[in-house]
Amino acid sequence: MQIKCNLCNKTKDFDVSLTRKQKKVLSFIISYKKENKQSPTFREIADGINLISTSNIDRYIFVLKNKNFIDYLPYSHRSITVLKEPL
Repeated sequence: MQIKCNLCNKTKDFDVSLTRKQKKVLSFIISYKKENKQSPTFREIADGINLISTSNIDRYIFVLKNKNFIDYLPYSHRSITVLKEPL
């Protein structure tokens, strides 16, 4: 998979696989930030991808952070930063 780094603006080959739901969460975050100029809350992500529980979103966010696609400040509202976008 190729990714584009938003920090250095380079495209690199990267072998990290995302599940369908992880891709859905990441693409929702990216589109929400483009439309609203701020990060979505966990509740907004859950509503946007038709999930009931925000605990599932917490798990997806944790995995995306561990795979270095996003970063966020714990216990901080609307602090998700997209580091890499799948092409």
